[in-house]
Amino acid sequence: MLAVVGAAALVLVAGAPWVLPSAAGGENLKPPENIDIYIIDDNYTLKWSSPGESMGSVTFSAEYRTKDEAKWLKVPECQHTTRTKCEFSLLDTNVYIKTQFRVRAEEGNSTSSWNEVDPFIPFYTAHMSPPEVRLEAEDKAILVHISPPGQDGNVWALERPSFSYTIRFWQKSSSDKKTINSTYYLEKIPDLLPETTYCLEVKAIHPSLKKHSNYSAVQCISTTVTNKMPVPGNLEVDAQGKSYVLKWVYIVSTDVSFRAQWLPGYSKSSSGSRSDKWRQIPTCANVQTTHCVFSQDTVYTGTFFLRVQASEGNHTSFWSEEKFIDSQIYILLPPPVITVTAMSSDTLLVYVNCQDSKCDGLNYEIIFWEDTSNTKIRTVEDSPELTLKNLQPLTVYCVQARVLYTALLNKTSNFSDKLCEKTRPGSFSTIWIITGLGAVLFSVMVLYALRSVWKYLCHVCFPPLKPPRSIDEFFSEPPSKNLVLLTAEEHTERCFIIENADTVAVEEKRASEEDLRKYSSQTSQDSGNYSNEEEGEGSVGTESGQAVLSAAPCGGLWSEPGPPGTLEDGTCFLGNEKHLQSPALRTEPALLC
Repeated sequence: MLAVVGAAALVLVAGAPWVLPSAAGGENLKPPENIDIYIIDDNYTLKWSSPGESMGSVTFSAEYRTKDEAKWLKVPECQHTTRTKCEFSLLDTNVYIKTQFRVRAEEGNSTSSWNEVDPFIPFYTAHMSPPEVRLEAEDKAILVHISPPGQDGNVWALERPSFSYTIRFWQKSSSDKKTINSTYYLEKIPDLLPETTYCLEVKAIHPSLKKHSNYSAVQCISTTVTNKMPVPGNLEVDAQGKSYVLKWVYIVSTDVSFRAQWLPGYSKSSSGSRSDKWRQIPTCANVQTTHCVFSQDTVYTGTFFLRVQASEGNHTSFWSEEKFIDSQIYILLPPPVITVTAMSSDTLLVYVNCQDSKCDGLNYEIIFWEDTSNTKIRTVEDSPELTLKNLQPLTVYCVQARVLYTALLNKTSNFSDKLCEKTRPGSFSTIWIITGLGAVLFSVMVLYALRSVWKYLCHVCFPPLKPPRSIDEFFSEPPSKNLVLLTAEEHTERCFIIENADTVAVEEKRASEEDLRKYSSQTSQDSGNYSNEEEGEGSVGTESGQAVLSAAPCGGLWSEPGPPGTLEDGTCFLGNEKHLQSPALRTEPALLC
């Protein structure tokens, strides 16, 4: 047993295939050599060579196992075969995990040791078979129907959408070959000559795996006779609001009508017939113009195909070339809505809202500038949130933004409305503001103090002048008693102090007009003179019959009845006398008391 282990270790060191110990009674049988596995799609071909001369009674058997299973499983097509290869399919196995094969020789009850190959992953080892091709002829075109490699198998089941195809075609009578690349299972080769034989071949390509198949077998087909109805051409699509406008080129006659159909994009990526998957566009059925308008809601997929057919009576044209449409190209991006927030004295936070539920994959172009300047700064970001830095404190900045959809032909929206925001004050500005307020407050206090000192000095050095006490008292009396200025027509009355009322009455009648004028002229000169004779003393001359009088002014404008013993014409008395003025004095030149 130790000798066997040592021999096995020596074989491993020498780099020879790993050979298991032979079964009992098979010491003379050698295991198969040069084992090789070749995979096309899901078809396996296992090959090996016999170490010695082939004996008719020697057979071979193969087994396999995967990484997920420790038990070896028999390959049904490779049991007790006399050939040095076998072909089989393993449709139930996982092609993405490691798989291992082994082969041994058998003769009667004797068997050789197993010869195992290194584990491998079938997906990366497999080769692609040429695609299957079916042709269909029109008068000026050929329809190429393509079936992907391993259509019903397991290896390429998940990779079929990744295949692309190269179609090489030529006129049978010419060696000039042309090539068309396609990613669909149905491709139309247009602009051919009627009643002409064309040949073509197709190969499949897997770009990511960098694999390709061989070209398919060459097939030839002849185009048909020219159709009476030409095919509509030059299909174009435009968008107007929420609608599509489909246009085409055709020589229109009065009896020709058109219809249009659409096909979901994913349907063309699946193999098989698609004649029943085309759908009518209601607003583009039986129209007699070379355009039609239909709502974008009619087509509910992101990508789709359009085609148009002309008809006149019982005659119809072939379908036009299929026009591929990506709806994202025709979507009008609305201008975004932005918000601007002042974060500090030198930063503004800008947030852009794209106003669309499909905001993924968008870029944002933002421009900003000082409100008092025309110099604009532009930046492009992949995030809707942006911080504008290195700004000036207490400065108004204006911002605009728009959405960039670079994935689709650099489609952009319009710019948003301008939004302006003022940065916050910096620490330096705050100090200056506080200093300015303090200076203003200090200046007000100094001015108030200087004004108070000035008023005090003026009061001490230049006291106010006061009028004489008599004038001050005069102006302090009620206005009705301060009659100082009289008009030219008014006359002051002459008041006398009379000791005997009877004498005054007699003398009054004898007064001449001359005396009256004399007394009247002296009114303004002697208005302050009063008699100091005591009451009861006689001061009236006996010879002249006139009383000794002392002039006194009567300053009141009012009159009231005098007390008993006084005259009713307003005579003024000393002591408790009343200053009376008769209304008659305003019209007479003088008053005789």
